[in-house]
Amino acid sequence: MSNLVLQHTARSKQLDTECSTSMYLALQQYPRLDHCEFIEVDEDDVDAANLHINVIPDDIKRSMLADRHSPSSFAPSSSQIIDADTLLQNLTRLAPNVAKDFVPRYQAYDDFTFRLINNTDEDNDDEEDPEVENPEESYIALSYCWSESRRENKEVLTGNVGDLPFGWVRTVERFPLPTSKSMFQAVLEERTDDREGLWVDQVCINQDDAVEKATAVGAVGAVYRNARTVIVALDDVIIPQDEVSFLRSYVKQYATSNTPLSQNPNQGLHPPAMQRFPLFRSFLERLLRSSWFERAWCAFEMQMAKSHVFLARCIANEEQLDDGCCALIRFTGDFFLHMLLLASELDYGHQLSARPGQVDYLVSFFREWSSGQHRSSNTPHSPPTNRLQKPTTSYIRQIQDVLRLRASGNPQLPEYLRRLDANRDRTSIALNVAGLPLVLKPPNPLQRPFIEDECLRYLLLAGIAAGDPGALCTIGPPLQLHDGSISWLCRPASSSASNHHSTQTPPPFSTSNSTLIQSHDGRAEYLQLDLIFTTLPQRTQPNPNFPSYIQRARAFISFCIHHSIPSTNPLWSSWQPQQQQQQAQQHTTPAPHPRAASLQNIFIQTLACCYDLGPTFLLTVSASLPPSSQPPLPYSTLSTLLSPTLTLTSPPAHETLSPFLTLLATLITAGIPWSPTTSERTHGPLIIHTPSSSSQLGKKALTFAPFAHTKSLLIAIPAVLADESYAGLPRGWCLTPFVGVAGAGAGAGRAVGWRLEGKGRVFGGGGFGRVGGEGEGGGGRVHRVYGPLRFG
Repeated sequence: MSNLVLQHTARSKQLDTECSTSMYLALQQYPRLDHCEFIEVDEDDVDAANLHINVIPDDIKRSMLADRHSPSSFAPSSSQIIDADTLLQNLTRLAPNVAKDFVPRYQAYDDFTFRLINNTDEDNDDEEDPEVENPEESYIALSYCWSESRRENKEVLTGNVGDLPFGWVRTVERFPLPTSKSMFQAVLEERTDDREGLWVDQVCINQDDAVEKATAVGAVGAVYRNARTVIVALDDVIIPQDEVSFLRSYVKQYATSNTPLSQNPNQGLHPPAMQRFPLFRSFLERLLRSSWFERAWCAFEMQMAKSHVFLARCIANEEQLDDGCCALIRFTGDFFLHMLLLASELDYGHQLSARPGQVDYLVSFFREWSSGQHRSSNTPHSPPTNRLQKPTTSYIRQIQDVLRLRASGNPQLPEYLRRLDANRDRTSIALNVAGLPLVLKPPNPLQRPFIEDECLRYLLLAGIAAGDPGALCTIGPPLQLHDGSISWLCRPASSSASNHHSTQTPPPFSTSNSTLIQSHDGRAEYLQLDLIFTTLPQRTQPNPNFPSYIQRARAFISFCIHHSIPSTNPLWSSWQPQQQQQQAQQHTTPAPHPRAASLQNIFIQTLACCYDLGPTFLLTVSASLPPSSQPPLPYSTLSTLLSPTLTLTSPPAHETLSPFLTLLATLITAGIPWSPTTSERTHGPLIIHTPSSSSQLGKKALTFAPFAHTKSLLIAIPAVLADESYAGLPRGWCLTPFVGVAGAGAGAGRAVGWRLEGKGRVFGGGGFGRVGGEGEGGGGRVHRVYGPLRFG
């Protein structure tokens, strides 16, 4: 047994025998004692030659990696899950050229070779006996960033075997350490005893075998989910001495705090704790700058873990350097959450120098983790994962989070191919994070280049096959594929630009009777589906009063600007002249906002449409908009503000006009499909009539459509999204005719082609008829939707 194991075993026995009672009592009195501590390791103790890689037998693998459900109160019902085979069948029906590159996750799980690192059993010298008892009963997993300097191959050492004749030699493979020696020594010491294994992807997966790597990707979620704990090695972080000195004193105060575990020590101070202690703040900022927080795989591993231990190196003092020791700070997910909660108290002027939204995301995750939803190690085992549980958010949002992070790809490939392989990595991570029970097959040399848009194409089509309505309602620029063609699929917009503001995720649409089919006609790919068309009254029966509505709206908005009526929505307040009265008194002219003219116009146009639609429409729509800090307006107030007899001679009370402006601004914010290429300069309000069996014109509704295609566009709803539960999504497709589509099967009618120019939310209008082809452009035809003519 190596010195490393002897030292760790001695430490464990000491805790278990000599100090077990006192330690137990101390933890009972001060349960935060193990949340953060400083440890010293001697990197000379690390000897990779004494470590070996053990292949776990299949029966033990199934036991160790069996997924554990959450408590029964969180268990999915039969209506919330879809099995991998059904999902693959749906994808094959939708897009067979994409489905051929996937296999069910359970197949990868069965084929996965599970290896663990452990110490060599030196007592067993019988090398001819392959039946060696598997020593592992549990394992820990390492999460780290691959360093360019640590990607060398295994080192093969040879040496004589005693005094054996014929010059026999023993060959030993020494695997490369994934981290620095001191860090790896600390990781090894996290094992409870010498029967606990360690999983490291760089070592436990054959990096030279593309098939094994692709298979391992499908099972890596189960590896991290079932590890006793995940060790996060922040190897690129070095804590300076001044921060170490502060933390040593702070940890003593934190560990002995009498604050209940349900509360956070030092929270609620004035000024906040992170503002009082600059060294504490700089320490957390140093941690968050680690490249570990930028990597997609690391984020996934963090999400899968049921327990976290973070390690970071400290700058050694002279005494430690003389002894050959290295100091590290070790803290748990609980202490990390403690720091994040304190950081979240900082106001705008003192916020951490972190990536936008980073602290909020980490606080949200670790709060959920701390609540116990990730700690279900004592629950019964279940069969391997081959079913998809519907998430609490759309897959699209989870895909967005993954694509914002970095992936490195296979370091053995040339730089160009490595970038493409990184896109495959992100695709695999997104499939894991979203819970889609599919795995990419190993790369095929003849496969089309896996650029980022191709990665998105695969993920969106897999989401559609799973019935995710968000995959049909992405509002970013269209995807540009490897051959230069423009797809009908669109990139997901940023989360801040999402038009789905509902607090509840809409249910999946039915895929059993879905008529969605993607194909290619030699020029570009298209989606064939059933559409429900709306009508545009301004083309058939234009309202003669609309010009007067525009004049009234212009006077109303000008009045609000002149009297500086405020609003809690920044879409209104951001472009209003600041301190207008003071500047007027000083005889100075306020500098105009660069978007003032376009924003003023969109408010005028939207208000004019509201005059046409009436107070009942506004009252109904306001209930579906995101809540604001101001109270909702009653019907009587809305009726008065929209009345043609309203005379604005003096400013009414702010409590009347201010919430009305907020309502208009919220309607515009939720209606325009904000993206890098769309804004109030490109889109405007459009009144439509939704089809109804009781009326030829149906009911009035409002959407925001691109100005560039006002004369030729039609608004249609995919039939699979006709249900009212999808009203919060941008399901209104803006289509223009695409001339030149030919052919149709027998009995299918003539195929009609459309170009997808954008998507927007449809406000009001009630329900939609289920029969495709109602309204303009219908007629029971086969509808094919292509991408726009120009990219972006």
